[in-house]
Amino acid sequence: MLLLLPLLIISIFLEGTITTLPLVLVCLLILTIIKRDASIFPVAFFAGLLLDTMLVHRLGGASIFFLTFVFLILLYQKKYEINSYPFVLVSSFLGGLLFLTIFGYSGAILQALVGSMIAGMLFGVVSLKNLSFRAK
Repeated sequence: MLLLLPLLIISIFLEGTITTLPLVLVCLLILTIIKRDASIFPVAFFAGLLLDTMLVHRLGGASIFFLTFVFLILLYQKKYEINSYPFVLVSSFLGGLLFLTIFGYSGAILQALVGSMIAGMLFGVVSLKNLSFRAK
């Protein structure tokens, strides 16, 4: 958890200035899978506001998308095993594709694929880190 909050801030700045990859969405997905409670909603809201401000988009658009995305993940956590690689890869791809399409980015499929790979790698790192904390 402590690793992901600075990573979320860095991803907001990277997505707001350098890249159009859905890095904030990936960080929010991993944070939601790790925390699994409603404390993610304010984080998602403010991350969306910061991203909209940096991108000079309509204020609140990304926030609404991120809140809906986090809500859907938390809604289906009892029905599906959300702490697995297939869920992370599929949900990050579909969420990234939808986000990039709604906000009018070009090359949405390729960017969603790259974002999905980043999500898989980040999930692997966080999973290993959580296992090492549980072992101690």
